[in-house]
Amino acid sequence: MISIIFAVVVATFAVTLAHPMEKRQANGRWSLYAYGSNIDGLPIFYADGQAQIGNLAMSNATTKFPISLTFGDNQNTWVAHPDTTNTTTESAIFTTAGVASSTNLLGLSDTGSMACPVIFTSPNGQANNNTVAANTSVSTPQTNVWTFYGKYVMCSQDNVNFYAQPTGQDGWYILLWSAMADAALRNIPVTLRTIGPASG
Repeated sequence: MISIIFAVVVATFAVTLAHPMEKRQANGRWSLYAYGSNIDGLPIFYADGQAQIGNLAMSNATTKFPISLTFGDNQNTWVAHPDTTNTTTESAIFTTAGVASSTNLLGLSDTGSMACPVIFTSPNGQANNNTVAANTSVSTPQTNVWTFYGKYVMCSQDNVNFYAQPTGQDGWYILLWSAMADAALRNIPVTLRTIGPASG
């Protein structure tokens, strides 16, 4: 009896080892989608240097467009690229000193609030317009913090969770991060994934 149980355990272990683990994110471009209560895979987009969630047309940002991401200098730094056919204003925003590939990094801002905006910033730690929202200063954003767990976005900083801040309009939110549990009292906890709602 013991030998049969042992054989089953060994066979199960062998099958588990033979099954490949899920690959990490490919080196090509990917998009981000937010999932949470009544937020079923809404896309993340660029809005005046801020990461916002949902319906781009609802955002009151002056400059807004969909984005895709690639790895930067390492796999923990993510570079945003405009997904648009308009190559004037939108693309120019992501160009600093003529080196677009080293700007427009996805980052965690530190505004001193309980929950702070996720932003797009340049390597020197300044957002494109030095603000993430009206009258909110940016203080040294962290950009070398991103990683994947399968198709899920994770952060290397301790206890960081992501939130969707309601704007008063269904389908449009501000993407925030916080390491404080109380942030969930005013915001909707979300997970970020690289898979849109139609594909999983």
